Amino acid sequence: PYPTIDTLPTMPRIIEYRIPFPCTCEEYKLGQIYMVAKLCSEMTDPKDGAGVESIKNEPCTLPKYGEGMYTKKFYHFRSRLPGYVRAVTPKSATFMQEEAWNCFPYAKTVINHPSFTKFGIEIITLHAPAKRASDGKIIFEENIHKLGDKELKKRKVKDIDIGDNSDVPKDKYDKATDPAEFRSEKANKGPLKAGWQQKEETVMVAYKLVTISCGYFGITDLVEGYLENYEYGLFKNSHRSFFCWMDSWWGLTSVEIRAFEERVNKEMTERMQTAKNAGPVGEKAIGDAIKGSSVDDMATSSRDLLPS
Repeated sequence: PYPTIDTLPTMPRIIEYRIPFPCTCEEYKLGQIYMVAKLCSEMTDPKDGAGVESIKNEPCTLPKYGEGMYTKKFYHFRSRLPGYVRAVTPKSATFMQEEAWNCFPYAKTVINHPSFTKFGIEIITLHAPAKRASDGKIIFEENIHKLGDKELKKRKVKDIDIGDNSDVPKDKYDKATDPAEFRSEKANKGPLKAGWQQKEETVMVAYKLVTISCGYFGITDLVEGYLENYEYGLFKNSHRSFFCWMDSWWGLTSVEIRAFEERVNKEMTERMQTAKNAGPVGEKAIGDAIKGSSVDDMATSSRDLLPS
């Protein structure tokens, strides 16, 4: 019942975000588990009923990439919507489902809602050691995802420099998560001042290919444009925090990292189950809530409520 990018009715928007990070691929592999768990935990607030509910976290195998982990999460956000939007939006519509298959160096994430059949986000990530020119500058892979000519013509490319503050809004800036101000004592890395990509001895790159499709008449460009910018901010801010949390995850074993993830997932789920104003919580409750819902019609008729 869940839509996929391949089944959506419109030609999607394609953006490739390239994120250099100062560590090896193996170090990144472990550290990102810590990052994702900590970020999800910070998003989950039982007081307002918004946050992340972990449904599944289990081993999986992909034919080309081998063994990895499959995760399923629900992102609840009803209480953080403006009142006038809540008034026309059923509770069954105020969450998103995320499924992810992480078989490093490959990862695939699909975000959708079963009642929004014309909407979907797909993120495919490949991680690779950085290639360098003779002067140390990074040479990005031009088509690491092996896109065809049609997709390459539509693809936008956005490089993300986590040490650059120039596009961080002043009201969002936090010195505690500024790589240009942080030095990791454990890893002997940082601060990431201008030119750090050439100066750091070890750098890898996360190539995130994001495909966004919204087939609702009148709001396609608005929604896709908003999400393109949102993903840029999400990737940049999360990796800035990731670097500044380095002394918390550097040197941990895979067993210790997984134990941290398991504990955080359990805590998040308990918080969401006791939260008020969250809408339906739990896989069965959500499944019951969306039965017979006509969210597609609601989305189309309410498009004039969206900001211009």
